[in-house]
Amino acid sequence: MTLQNVISQGFNLVRKNLKLLVLLWCTNAAMSIILSIPIYSMLFDNLNHSLLSDELSQGVNYLWFAQFMNIYKGTIAQMPLITYGVVGLYAVIQTFYFGGLIAVFNNPGKNHISDFFYGGVRLWYRFMKILLISLFFFTAAFKINDLLGNILTWLFSDYGYYLTDFILRSMRYILLIILIGLVTLISDYTKVGMGVEDKNDIFKSILKTLLFVKQNYRIVFVVFLLVASFGAIGAIIYNLIDTLVPRSPFYFLLLTFILQQMLIIFRLTIRMLFCSTEVLIYSDSIAEYVKSEVKESTVGVK
Repeated sequence: MTLQNVISQGFNLVRKNLKLLVLLWCTNAAMSIILSIPIYSMLFDNLNHSLLSDELSQGVNYLWFAQFMNIYKGTIAQMPLITYGVVGLYAVIQTFYFGGLIAVFNNPGKNHISDFFYGGVRLWYRFMKILLISLFFFTAAFKINDLLGNILTWLFSDYGYYLTDFILRSMRYILLIILIGLVTLISDYTKVGMGVEDKNDIFKSILKTLLFVKQNYRIVFVVFLLVASFGAIGAIIYNLIDTLVPRSPFYFLLLTFILQQMLIIFRLTIRMLFCSTEVLIYSDSIAEYVKSEVKESTVGVK
């Protein structure tokens, strides 16, 4: 399968399953509301009967902010725990959804919501094991990044090689991005392989995925980087537009909110495109080639 076919068919699969995009967006919105409720409650309690509420729409009052942080410091101290809990729940739900996406994209004829949820239920437990293994490698990648940072600080702390230090630290972050990308790629294709072939053995699936990536590295990496570049271009365009939107009067905040939601929908679409292209590439790689047998006919020949 060529690059053009993979991208075009991947977009086509996403277009035919836009109802799932609505589900993903609603889930994202629900998680955002859960995180926002504690902050909203504190702001409402503090500003409901205060004249500062009108002034804060024009800019930040740092004296009020210091007082706010001091009054609600106990509640704010618990916010990281709430955030971690919501992030963990969101990761579990997204793992469930990824199984449903694989089931739907692998069998386009069965793309009903019931098929989506059935695929999620069938694959969720296996995918959770892959998620835990991926978290281990993500943690290792960040630890390696921190270790390299400490080594660079130790090497250049007493010297004035600022340009060399800057270049090496930039390479350190590039290495971190590469490691995160590799872990994500292998994790995704392991899930795709287990979903498409309905396998249960985690470690055998990981080894098979490594072999698959080695044998098909060109199409795998090119498609992965191309889809990732779509996401990066969208984020850049959003940031450029966002800088042009004024922050006052306050009703311009509505425009900012709409732009943010458009960015979220775009990112969810890119996530679906990742899944659809990965399913297409993997399914094509394991497809059996049927060799037609041509027999010479002697009917009517003397």
